[in-house]
Amino acid sequence: MILDKYQLCGEIQNRGYSSTAKVTDESGEIYFAKWIKGIEKNSQPSKILYSKLRHLKKAFHASLPKIIEYEWDENQSAYCIIFENKNASSLEENIFEIKPTHFLKGIEQIANCLQQLQQKHKLTHGDITPANILVDENFDFYLIDFGISDISATLSQSQELEIFAKEFASPEKWDRKIPKGFPYQSDIYSIGKVIEWYFTQNEINEFGSIKELIDKCCETQPNERLNYNQFNEDLLKIYQSISFNSDYYIYTSGENNEELINELNDKNIKIEVWSSSKNENIILLDIITNSFIVHCLWIIDENELTIRNFCSKIEDEKKHSRISKYGKKFNVPLSFTSQYRQIDYHNLTPFFKKIQKEKQHESEYRKGKREITKELKFFKDLLTKEMQVLEKNSLRLRFVSFEKKGNYEILFKIQDNKKFSKNGLIFSHIDKATPPSPEDFEFIVSETADKKQMKDPMKFSGVAYDFNTKTRVLKFKDCERLDFEKIPKNGYIFENISKQEEEKKRQLEAIRKVEYNEVQNRDLIHYVFNPTDLQGKYLDFQELTNVYQTDEKGNDFVYSFNQQKAILNAIHREPLTIIQGPPGTGKTTVITETVFQILNKNPDAKILITSQTNDAVDNVLDNLLEKEIPIVRLSGIRKPKASLQKHTLDRKIEGWKEEVRKKAKANWKLYKEQFKRALEKENIILLPIFEILSSNKQWKVKKQQIEKMLERFNMFKGLEKSLTSETAFITSINSFVKVNFEEYFLKQQIFKDWLATISSLDENSNINQKLIDSIRVIGATTNHIASKKYQKYNFEFDYVIMDESGKATTAEALIPTVLAEKLILVGDHRQLRPMLTANREVEKWLREKFKTDTDEFDSWDDYFNRPSLFEQVITKIDDDFKSQLEECRRSSKDQVLLTSKCFYEPFGDEPIKPVERPQEKEHNLDLKIDSSIIFLDIGNSYKSEIDRNGSSRNKLSAELIPELLNKLERFDKVKNYTIGVITGYSAQVREIRKVVRNKVDYRKLKNVKSNNVVISVVDKFQGLEKDIIIFDLVRSQQQTLGFLSNANRINVALSRQKKLLIIVGNLDSILSAKPPKDLENTNQKPALQKYLSELKKDWIVKNVEQIF
Repeated sequence: MILDKYQLCGEIQNRGYSSTAKVTDESGEIYFAKWIKGIEKNSQPSKILYSKLRHLKKAFHASLPKIIEYEWDENQSAYCIIFENKNASSLEENIFEIKPTHFLKGIEQIANCLQQLQQKHKLTHGDITPANILVDENFDFYLIDFGISDISATLSQSQELEIFAKEFASPEKWDRKIPKGFPYQSDIYSIGKVIEWYFTQNEINEFGSIKELIDKCCETQPNERLNYNQFNEDLLKIYQSISFNSDYYIYTSGENNEELINELNDKNIKIEVWSSSKNENIILLDIITNSFIVHCLWIIDENELTIRNFCSKIEDEKKHSRISKYGKKFNVPLSFTSQYRQIDYHNLTPFFKKIQKEKQHESEYRKGKREITKELKFFKDLLTKEMQVLEKNSLRLRFVSFEKKGNYEILFKIQDNKKFSKNGLIFSHIDKATPPSPEDFEFIVSETADKKQMKDPMKFSGVAYDFNTKTRVLKFKDCERLDFEKIPKNGYIFENISKQEEEKKRQLEAIRKVEYNEVQNRDLIHYVFNPTDLQGKYLDFQELTNVYQTDEKGNDFVYSFNQQKAILNAIHREPLTIIQGPPGTGKTTVITETVFQILNKNPDAKILITSQTNDAVDNVLDNLLEKEIPIVRLSGIRKPKASLQKHTLDRKIEGWKEEVRKKAKANWKLYKEQFKRALEKENIILLPIFEILSSNKQWKVKKQQIEKMLERFNMFKGLEKSLTSETAFITSINSFVKVNFEEYFLKQQIFKDWLATISSLDENSNINQKLIDSIRVIGATTNHIASKKYQKYNFEFDYVIMDESGKATTAEALIPTVLAEKLILVGDHRQLRPMLTANREVEKWLREKFKTDTDEFDSWDDYFNRPSLFEQVITKIDDDFKSQLEECRRSSKDQVLLTSKCFYEPFGDEPIKPVERPQEKEHNLDLKIDSSIIFLDIGNSYKSEIDRNGSSRNKLSAELIPELLNKLERFDKVKNYTIGVITGYSAQVREIRKVVRNKVDYRKLKNVKSNNVVISVVDKFQGLEKDIIIFDLVRSQQQTLGFLSNANRINVALSRQKKLLIIVGNLDSILSAKPPKDLENTNQKPALQKYLSELKKDWIVKNVEQIF
């Protein structure tokens, strides 16, 4: 088997640097295979080969067979490239069957292909020969081996291989005396040689214009050759002026006249073939001439063109213009005649059938493109609006004084000014900067409010964590780049929104790339938006033979069937696979194992690990480091976790520089010692002079020391005369000894220059590109990978693995997707959908927009909470391409079973199975309730409030939170536990923080520490976990569930705990609340009501004392 999926269906043909053969897959589909000789497996050249092939695969043109895949083939011990099979044979084999008109038309196709790929992708062929040009039954020409010879010439580790066909190769490829010129000029030369070869072999030599074209192409000096525009102009003149006595006659019946027949015989006519016809024996088409639009039938059985009707161009100029612009030319010059004769008329059926096939494919692609365009337009409009509102709503404050609190904390006294940000915006900003998912912010401090007048303002990053509305003091902590001397006594603080603007621009740029097909894999983009087009194929399940992950005891990790399916799908399914990972089912473990398996199968693969959050990226990279996989972590303002900081790009280059310096010094020390031993054997007296010369002292000092040495020894008489310069003296010493002083000190200077060069390298050096190319795994957030500072690296990845992709909007997900050859989406659409916007003004704008876009969405909630790209794909794609992880190790058995029963099984997902875990994984707290789930019922005596922003608040339930924290303090085990207090409402978060601040004195507590307690809204907790979760339901005596009816949000809230879950709320009120509209006429309960109704009675308590 070839690459474990293909078999030979013909003999292998050997040629110089490569071998070729036709191969077939299990379905019988035929492909064209090429093996590249002379490049060893897992070598540095192999990495460069992969990088070049990855770039080449982006190229798309009708005359370029598509690259399907490339990989090391163990059978042939060579790298194998699988191409689309064009059912064609080489020009070399068909030379005498191809008429000159077909040949010149084919050369025109080849030249157009070369020109487009050179302009769009900076790609050239490098080895155009008759063997590398294919011709199909319609006499269409194709180029194979695009760029392969140049790759082989550069990288081949076997010197004896013949790389170029010298007969057709430009002279600068084998004669170094000739200047190189532009790469495309070598291809122009080869085209000229192919034209010369064809006409020589066919003994056609009477056309001077063809000879002139060949001469212009084959000038010895590259800069004197034609460019593509000039070549195509000259070729067109030849094509129009020379008659090769074509005998391609077409019998034309039906309505016609002499004027029409004459115009049909003009070489400039174009056709539009209809997609299909009810009668399989008929092909419908329209032909345009200079003056007419002709509607025709091609009768297949009769080999005849029937003109049904025709009209003047003036009668339908729009149609004439469309066909003129988009129509096809006949592939050969034709002679139309209305006089029937007993001759063989030319058969146009294969030509028309090919156009129909292309048109059908393009129609399907355009249909898919329409779906893409509709989705992208929405996000383009949304991002544009968000950028407009961003500036207006960014934090803008006037301060009247400031106070320094150490080097990393500062307090500003804020003036109450209507022109600047209101208190609500300040609190909103503090919420965004608060764990568990804090946003990074940078601030500008200036004495003027006019940004145009700012001169070198002070910029700092920090966390706004407290604002007192009475004293109006705003506090910042964890500040970086604080320069207190640059802060004016009073002035202005602005949120630096350039980062947020840049993030929006990156999304817009990704959308633009999709619109203009500037993507790594065009097919991938199509399937992402049209997943139903991806046809499932049977994949023989085989257990993983080598496992790279180990459990806590060091044993090989035992993967379940579904986990193995997910890993094998990711490796073998193309170009898109989906992994659904419910909470605690080991997504990170599966992603890590997938990376190991990919690199084991293909060590040269380039992989991007990405996610919306830094934590998700860091978790995977951390696991890879344990197995010493080379990685680079790309990060912005926020630093990655400590274990990964030395793997950031700047630290990586510093590490590389230090490693090179150490190796250079060690090698030089060894060389110096060898030289000293040789000198000592020959003339030990010269050793002191050698040491003086080796020192870093000025020549003036060295000279004085050497003069004293020479005075003591008569054997070096006359040597003092050469002390005019250090170079002259070193040269003179060579006449006294056999060891070569001159060579040694020349090498010493090279050594010193090399150390200086290494020290001068920075992030702008080309060495960074080499470093990036050598690293197989790169980690970055979905947005940061598109940062401007990385544009020079031209990122292209064989695999992009996007974790938590269910949280990403379509626009966010596209940023890494456009860089991917293969995409692995990992996420869970049963958790929170991505938030379109957190801005109320943008939301208001969306509500207005919804009124005109109601054709696709049943309600405002559907419109606003639209599914992520992950959800759109997983709900439509064939089951073969998706897998669900089903074994949960994070939580206790009861928690897992309830989560599965209420949030997954009702929606058709597989049941989630709890994995038996050791007792130390349980909470092990001596509670009165023997359970990992406890419901603290606050009763029905208190009604929750709604603040002016529409957010719910419950003072009674909030008061219970500090009581619970203080009770947990009595357990020593809690000092090692993390605690999360979560709720669905921002108003309740503020209320809880206030009462905790007043009633919990962390300074007096030994076990419950402030840095182990996080209070936040549910939405910020997705993807995170804590040992103990306290979930405040808030709503009480309300007729509806509000946000609590959202199954995805509740699923997140009830699945964050590893050991203990305490739910606080009014049980009767929640259970009796009306269901949302979408469940009104069904027998189904909202997920939260179903979950609470499943709780055992002894898990429900009325007060805190019944728990502890």
